[in-house]
Amino acid sequence: MIDSILNILLSSLLLTASMPGYIYGGLVFFALIPLFFALDKKGPFLSALISFSYFFLFSLFNFNYLIPTLTKGLPELFGRFSSFTGVLVYILFCTIEALPFVVFGFLYGLWNQKIRFRFLEPIFVASLYVISEFLRGIGDMGFTGGRLSDALYKFQGLLQILPFTGTLGLVFLIAVVNYEAYKILKKNRWNITIVFSIFAALVLINGIIESQLPKNVGSKPVVLAQTNVPQNVKYTYPPDTIVKYIQKNFSETPNYLTIFPEAVFPGEDIRDSEIETELLGMFANRTIVIGYPVIDGKEVYNSLNVYSNEKYIDRYDKIKLFPFVEMLPYKSIFGKLDFLKGMYYFTPGNEKTVKIDNYGNVGMLICFESYFPSVARKIAKNANFIIVSTNDGWYDSEIALIQHFSQIVFRSIETNRYVVQVSNTGLSGVSDPYGNFYTLPNGTTWRIIYVDPNNQVTFYTNYGDYIFIVALAIVILSGITLKRKSYMFE
Repeated sequence: MIDSILNILLSSLLLTASMPGYIYGGLVFFALIPLFFALDKKGPFLSALISFSYFFLFSLFNFNYLIPTLTKGLPELFGRFSSFTGVLVYILFCTIEALPFVVFGFLYGLWNQKIRFRFLEPIFVASLYVISEFLRGIGDMGFTGGRLSDALYKFQGLLQILPFTGTLGLVFLIAVVNYEAYKILKKNRWNITIVFSIFAALVLINGIIESQLPKNVGSKPVVLAQTNVPQNVKYTYPPDTIVKYIQKNFSETPNYLTIFPEAVFPGEDIRDSEIETELLGMFANRTIVIGYPVIDGKEVYNSLNVYSNEKYIDRYDKIKLFPFVEMLPYKSIFGKLDFLKGMYYFTPGNEKTVKIDNYGNVGMLICFESYFPSVARKIAKNANFIIVSTNDGWYDSEIALIQHFSQIVFRSIETNRYVVQVSNTGLSGVSDPYGNFYTLPNGTTWRIIYVDPNNQVTFYTNYGDYIFIVALAIVILSGITLKRKSYMFE
């Protein structure tokens, strides 16, 4: 049992070390090997507990940057709960993240030793992992951060499967490699040379593909306006202070499409106000995209608002709202957690693009919407390029910023679109359809980047996460062809 606990811990730590911002993404090809050793010859109930513990610990380690936000940032700013309550909320978050892996562990323990055909073993296990990851990303409390695929955001060559499979295809590949490495080592621990040879081959393939990818610079200029306003200023100072800051730092920017972060004015709908008039006077000859809430009667929307030539032309309302902070999920269960609310509980918007002269139809995502491939691909069908506007000033950790920014690399390759991100305090930058990305240097307030709008639609954009259906079919096929031997109570 001690060996199993150590293997669970090692697997969680290796996966954390592979995530963006930590040590090295290539570690993901080894991260699940200890988990499979921990699961060896365990029945379904113990395997379910082991798998849950693995992902719970991984979430606890990987998302540690949320702890200061929950124990200091939100309590100090809104004053609705204590630091201790913030810790409990973090534990609840990690628990919810890990729950789908109960399914993985249970079916692994129930069926894996009874798979009839050897070739089915790795694809059965990889399919179980894909199903668990898919389940983790759906519903009002769904989240996709921490997928195995996240580790490879710099492995540009391997990422070129994304236009065909999305990130779940990459999750499948990583799980297969890990399982086969486990089987090789289980047969003989001295076979570690073979395992490293497989990894070296993957790195070589990645490098060869990457060397053939174009590295073009877009032709359409866009200004990213990174406001760098601390949260306590943003949420406590009056809007006229913010607009004076914008005038000082951004009124002299070039006359290109200018994109500001989410929630520049977090508490006030500035339409038809003196603040709006001042803002439009500064940017009289250009188009700007700027975040503030739109209040329509009893409905409040987290919006990106678009102005052109001193006129309000359109807006995008956030679709995927952050649970507890922007909306209360499953009120009958979590109704008592409404103290986590931020400025408002928002109403979700609809999928749409905004037509901007010289740039075509522009898709927009707000904050953690960039973590969800399903949201991005639906918008990409009608968008020529995509904007991600976010307020990441909640985080002091660079790891949080890197992990969020890394998502635009996946979304750009999946959809064959330039994706630009502008954040309040970084990271801001751009990724092209091949995953070449650029970030603004620390402390930058604004910078010109370039995009190339296009309308080519990828296989993944059209068909979405069909890999989940394939994985489900493989699991069913594996179950139908099982050897008739029960391990239920081992």
